Amino acid sequence: MEGRQTHVQTLMLVLVAGLLFFTRLDCPLQEPEEPRYAEIPRQMLDHGQFTVPYYHGLPYYDKPPLLYWLVMGCYAVFGVHDWAAKLAPSSAGFLTVLVTYFWARKVAGQRAAFAGAMMLCLSGRFIYLGRLLTMNGLLCLCVIAALAAAHLAVQGPRWQWRWWLVSALACALGLLSKGPVALVLVSVPVLAFQCFNRSAVRPHMLPWLVYLVVALGLALPWYLQLAVTEQGFLSYFFLKHNLLRYLSPFDHAKPVWFYLPELLLGMLPWSILLLPLVKHLLTRAQPEQRPIPPALQFFLLAFAWCLLFFSVSGSKRAGYILPAMPFLALALGSQLDMALCRTGKLEFNQWKLSASWAWCSATTFVVLFVTVLVLLPSYARRFSMRGQLQCVTEVVGDRVPVICYPRRWDSVSFYLKRNDIRVYTRAEWQKLIGDLRRSPGSLAFIKSERFLDEFLESLPASFEFIPVGQPGQVAVGWVQARRGAASPTSQDASMSRGE
Repeated sequence: MEGRQTHVQTLMLVLVAGLLFFTRLDCPLQEPEEPRYAEIPRQMLDHGQFTVPYYHGLPYYDKPPLLYWLVMGCYAVFGVHDWAAKLAPSSAGFLTVLVTYFWARKVAGQRAAFAGAMMLCLSGRFIYLGRLLTMNGLLCLCVIAALAAAHLAVQGPRWQWRWWLVSALACALGLLSKGPVALVLVSVPVLAFQCFNRSAVRPHMLPWLVYLVVALGLALPWYLQLAVTEQGFLSYFFLKHNLLRYLSPFDHAKPVWFYLPELLLGMLPWSILLLPLVKHLLTRAQPEQRPIPPALQFFLLAFAWCLLFFSVSGSKRAGYILPAMPFLALALGSQLDMALCRTGKLEFNQWKLSASWAWCSATTFVVLFVTVLVLLPSYARRFSMRGQLQCVTEVVGDRVPVICYPRRWDSVSFYLKRNDIRVYTRAEWQKLIGDLRRSPGSLAFIKSERFLDEFLESLPASFEFIPVGQPGQVAVGWVQARRGAASPTSQDASMSRGE
């Protein structure tokens, strides 16, 4: 009977996670991150470049290539589509839920594992961030897999070399996902658990040396190749985008408490269980009480380190905290399991608590599924250009000049599948006017409001701007010679900006 219940819960978890992560993958890509991470692998595949990430003809050193490789694989199988690009992060989120569940089932029991994994899967912020086309979901999967395997290897009484090597492999994939942050997030909780938990295997030099050899040995070839072939890669990637971004941020600066509301609100209603969990931990810390279970210790260590590491960082973005969510969910699942154990002798109270948990889970799933099915696509369209581009895709072809002003939008090149989009800043106005004279009938994407007003005011009298489609944050239209006007002359030049 117990085995049958385990199978039912496993299938239920797979079904819920599958519905929430793979429904409505056809949501439009949201500017600016998602189109960029969809466009880079498209250009790499188009140019046959599989080692160096390229972004509009230039090397892109900001992030390692694992996400690009996975998206390129999806393109090769399914074609270049936005939903194909989203298969990679959605699969990573789905697998994160499963890894969380099967790991916790080994170390904390079926009930705690099912509760924790279901809480993670039914956390709105985790679903939203995990579905986004960014590196954060992939890093989360690598970190949870590496820490799960490492915990199984060191929980005692002897080293489990098989799990230790699996952890090193997952860490290597993390190094190829987002860089050295993966090794930092994995090593500290494992060392802390070994030092503070008496049942764990004591830390030794040899296993950690083997770990570093495997993890670095698998990831280093890509880094070394770029270090040799791409001048400036090492300083740009490690110094600017890792060390300086962490210590003295040049963007996305936020206060130290930034992630606490993200976690508390993003994991409702489950974060309410933090109150009894803290109370339970304080009670168990007293000498006369039984110690905190080893599995819960590890969950809390991993969560606390992730939260501390990202909170101290000067550069903060919402998706960075994603790796902390599985560990918090498992800690909350363990708390629910202990609450059910305490009411085990009172069958009515246990049934009441189980019924409340089931009702809350079902209600939360319905709300999240409706959100993914209806509200998320509507929200994504507010920050996407796909709708504006669909109405011009057929008429643009591959010969009509396409321009962006005063910045680039990667949705334009991705949805049009063009590598020749011309981008002009405000300082390049004269060049823009000169190119328009040489290429009449250009399709223009112009940032709305004051930039569009400036563009129209400074456009020479011999040109006209004809809007296309629905207006949005970006105005789309044809820039062509005005009907009945003479060909552009030097007088037009004097009307351009700066003269």
